Amino acid sequence: MLVDVHAHLDVEEFDKDREEVLRKCRIVVVNAGVDLKSSMASLNMARSYPNVVPAVGLHPEFVEKADLELEKVLELIKEAPIISEVGLDFYWIKEEKLRKKQVEMLGRFMEEGERQRKALVIHSRGGLRDILEMVTSYKVKFVIHAYEGSIKDAIRVHELGGFVSIPPIIVRDKVRRTVAEKIPLESILTETDSPFMGPDRYRNEPCNVAITLMELAKLRKQDVREIEEKIQDNFKGIMEPYFSLSGANLTNK
Repeated sequence: MLVDVHAHLDVEEFDKDREEVLRKCRIVVVNAGVDLKSSMASLNMARSYPNVVPAVGLHPEFVEKADLELEKVLELIKEAPIISEVGLDFYWIKEEKLRKKQVEMLGRFMEEGERQRKALVIHSRGGLRDILEMVTSYKVKFVIHAYEGSIKDAIRVHELGGFVSIPPIIVRDKVRRTVAEKIPLESILTETDSPFMGPDRYRNEPCNVAITLMELAKLRKQDVREIEEKIQDNFKGIMEPYFSLSGANLTNK
């Protein structure tokens, strides 16, 4: 069973063939919300597709929506087993006041993650050190989505009990290949960020996780099946007590 811990299948790029895409391979897909509308869409999608795990969140680039949407998205967390997409983005957001608000938002999501025992899949562009400092204040499981940092920081993620998630773009990204080769497999998850971050310039899809697995096997000189099984175990670890490989088990909310 393949695992895509971060995708955006609710977007219009999949309107014509969403069901076909989800049936192409044996896979469980975490669909991330980026605002109130997409978080609700993620919850609705999981009701229609048994291999979709809904995640709700408010993307840091949408920090200016916080006053209108943050409390409503926080309320939705009780309906989803994972919190995503949340985090810090200091690459696109330059204004110090908005950066501070991003930190406050992420803190609220971490509080809920600890209280409800739900993992966070975290967006990080330019704010990784701040994120790693924040997680030390909360008892939360976390994944750094589409990890693009250094080996040193990846090892710190591992030491804190977190995970780095690797998208198919690894086949054309030397930095990500170096990290994926060196860090413990116990701290790796796979994702696609579909429809983005694919192995080429075309639309990315969840089943391209298989490309990431093949690249990991080549880099690490391990059997691809062994890596696939370990990533299943890692995913089970972040999903507990809501785990199911055929979608989210919400009976323990």
